[in-house]
Amino acid sequence: MALTLIITVLFMNGERLGIQVITDADAENYAGTEHFTENDLDGAWDTGDATVITLTGDGAEISGNGAYVYDGDVVIVQTGHYVVSGELTDGSIIVDAEDFSKVWILLENASVTCSDDAALRINEADKTFLTLAEGTENHLQSGSEMSEAALKDGTDGAIYAHDDLTINGSGSLTVSAEYRHGIEANDELTITGGTISITAPEDGINVNEEFCFTNASLVISAGDDAIHSDKLVYVEDGTITIEKCYEGLEAMIVEIHGGEITICPTDDGINANGGGGDNLFGMGGGMMPHMQDGFPAPESGEMPEMPDGAPAPESGERPEMPDSAPEGGEMPQMPQGGPGEMAPGAQMNGETAEDSESASETEAVSPDETYILITGGKVTIINTEGSDADGLDSNDNITITGGEVTIFLNGDGGNNAIDYGSETGGTAVIDGGTVIACGGSMMLEEIDRSSAQAVIMINGTAAEAGGTITLADEDGNELLSAETPCGITAVTLSCPELQTGSTYTVTIGEETQEITLTEQVTTEGGMGMPTVEQ
Repeated sequence: MALTLIITVLFMNGERLGIQVITDADAENYAGTEHFTENDLDGAWDTGDATVITLTGDGAEISGNGAYVYDGDVVIVQTGHYVVSGELTDGSIIVDAEDFSKVWILLENASVTCSDDAALRINEADKTFLTLAEGTENHLQSGSEMSEAALKDGTDGAIYAHDDLTINGSGSLTVSAEYRHGIEANDELTITGGTISITAPEDGINVNEEFCFTNASLVISAGDDAIHSDKLVYVEDGTITIEKCYEGLEAMIVEIHGGEITICPTDDGINANGGGGDNLFGMGGGMMPHMQDGFPAPESGEMPEMPDGAPAPESGERPEMPDSAPEGGEMPQMPQGGPGEMAPGAQMNGETAEDSESASETEAVSPDETYILITGGKVTIINTEGSDADGLDSNDNITITGGEVTIFLNGDGGNNAIDYGSETGGTAVIDGGTVIACGGSMMLEEIDRSSAQAVIMINGTAAEAGGTITLADEDGNELLSAETPCGITAVTLSCPELQTGSTYTVTIGEETQEITLTEQVTTEGGMGMPTVEQ
């Protein structure tokens, strides 16, 4: 009893007594507040004591402990480091360790194809680090159908993780999914390195918890969402190029603090979908689900039962679902905790971060908390074909404090470059950065007059594709310029040089006009709906 009392006193007063507290920032029970750990960022770990796995077509040769071959699969069962090379023609790499295990897998010119399951499956581990070796090309591919066991487990991706997964390193990885999603993670997915290419018939990336990205290059071609998270999409640096998708980035909260993001969607570019969802006209707050030929596609990327031959939204024919398709697969879980500490306008330093499931639960966003925050980087959204689409779409707030934001949506229909939950109290604020946001005038919403940076909005001025938009000051100095890839009928411009009381020249296609900024947000033109040549 005396020993117990002494240990208790030391435990409660350890730091004051000079005892160093050791924390595991990669553990699921870690309750930190940062986004990237040292292990997340370490893509060059020591392979000296690693188990070597050489794939041999229908099996593998293994030198070391912690892994074995069973029925054509390579199974990793304990904490440790593993180096994988060679080719597996019809099998999976499976991580099935203890729930406290950390597993490091280095892909070194490895190619894995599985016809009826995920090429990489993480059944159990505390956290898995998938590292792409420098100078190597790696491939993970799944087939068009899943086995009964995989469907029962809810497997929907070429990479499928029940627990936290990090991808890092400096090599390349091609993920090819013929069934549903490219990468699916039930917990958190973190990408901090490598050149990654994903093709998938539905979501490129589908995450139940948080998706955090930095220092990597990512290219996605998807039939539905390019990147979907039920909670948070956080981008700090690197390059994301979305060549094809229905929606680009979708989560309750989307934060962009750096990097270069290019999105070519047929619907919304960036969608903060908390609160009510999308309404029929793409307006913020209380929105209806996407409409696809008379039936809704849920915001989560989970697809409803498809009538025979029904086309995917604006993206061609969607593959038929197998007869043994799961009853809805993994359904997004609404967080149960109170509002998190993040808020629109909050600065995140992002040097390192939490890797824990419990941390996500501790800081879980409220179902009512949703926003888009852009503080840096370069965001380009181009949608030349969509209808009732938005560039930035939040069911609540949009805040831009820095970076470069360029948006072009064709000017017909209900397309709106910046759409927010104005009818439910949300705001769109521009406090810094440069913004060229062009689309249609029918659903145009005014930028909030509390914006710290001046804004010019021009409604009802039609410009055809192939024209140019320029903004110049009184001395003729060009402040902003962009070519128009599609016809437009509304323009929003903002940059640090704009000052109220000054006069500026705006040229949209063949039309030039002088505008004096009489207010912080100065609006020119009516709410007409001219048609334009696309």
